[in-house]
Amino acid sequence: MILFFHPGSPYARIIRILARERGPALPEQAVTLRDPASALLPLNPVGRVPSLQLPDGTVLTETPLIMAHLGWLPADTSALARLGRVMGLLDGIAVWNRELRRVPQERAPGVIALEETRAARVLASLDPAAHDPGSAEGVALAATLGYGERRHTVWDWRAANPALIPWFAAASARPAFQDTLPPISGI
Repeated sequence: MILFFHPGSPYARIIRILARERGPALPEQAVTLRDPASALLPLNPVGRVPSLQLPDGTVLTETPLIMAHLGWLPADTSALARLGRVMGLLDGIAVWNRELRRVPQERAPGVIALEETRAARVLASLDPAAHDPGSAEGVALAATLGYGERRHTVWDWRAANPALIPWFAAASARPAFQDTLPPISGI
């Protein structure tokens, strides 16, 4: 198996952290995104990461599908619901981030407002005590908050939910989190 990833992708980071902490170890190959010459496109025309190439050549895309294939989805419905909530939070933040990367005259203020409101609503609903940092939903939450720290800094999640600050400090101190830090890019 080979895991294709981009260092800035929080979606790929979730898989990379889980692979380091749970196994199996996955050989990784960094790829470019939004690039017609990306090494990923001949294997995965969707061009998104994470992408996991299986031994038979099949390529799985999307974090939850890869998690399911590797047996990492929680069996407990409450944990599965928490994972869904965190993945929805991450999806909204990714949309918000992409919108802010557009030139100002092309931005959609309604989209930005919707995603900012959604992020605040979901963040307010999160109870850090319910998210074991080693669980799938805990890893997803830590990767999402880490994305906010390094790649979507306009989102002040610390002010919105200060109870997450010590939880994030503990989760982000783990070696798998440190090994997968995304580059800083300022929005």
